[in-house]
Amino acid sequence: MYCVRCGVRLQDGVPACPLCGTPVWNPDEHTGEKSYPDTLPRQYRETTVAYAVIMTILCLISAVTIMAVCLKLYGTLSWGSYAIGGIGLFYILAVLPSWFRNPREEVFIPLDHTAAALYVLLICVQTGGHWFLSFAFPLLGMSCVLITALTCLLKYLKKGKPFILGGFLILLGGATMLAEFFEHITFGSRMFLWSPYTMSILGASGIFLLIAGFVPPLRQAMRRYFFY
Repeated sequence: MYCVRCGVRLQDGVPACPLCGTPVWNPDEHTGEKSYPDTLPRQYRETTVAYAVIMTILCLISAVTIMAVCLKLYGTLSWGSYAIGGIGLFYILAVLPSWFRNPREEVFIPLDHTAAALYVLLICVQTGGHWFLSFAFPLLGMSCVLITALTCLLKYLKKGKPFILGGFLILLGGATMLAEFFEHITFGSRMFLWSPYTMSILGASGIFLLIAGFVPPLRQAMRRYFFY
């Protein structure tokens, strides 16, 4: 048996590591929901907080520097608005969850989509476009609903994963048809140019997963090969 912190070999029966003082933890003696010592989550938490602090400082320095350069050279933010908006989007996507001990996916997925929608809206306004409400917003909305629903179902339902994934793929195939429709009404592109192919592939894959959910041997084979 070895210490979970420093890795030193321990004698049987000792209550704590003689080198670093960490309480001895034997996984064979622990049953129940909590299967790890308090030391490991505390170390992980300290690491994530340090990452969040460092990245917050770097993002603030980058945003302030870009703003100062743009105001000095152009008198306005100019291209700096895209860069600062991108930094803000990156912060929400990659840094903000690190401040929380247990970030909940069902909260952060809509938040991430909202941040992405605001950044895309910024680009649309800055470029004088007219495509946000008729194209970008519906696509991001569909993506938010589908991914949030999939995440919640996989997280809270312990069984029925083939049905969940199969239904998701079928709905995703239908979403590609809607995406092409929004592209058609916004940019005047030809309808049914690419969506029938993606809908057919995703729909067939979804139907296969639904069938696998009703056939135990096929479901077990998929579990062995794909680890779902």
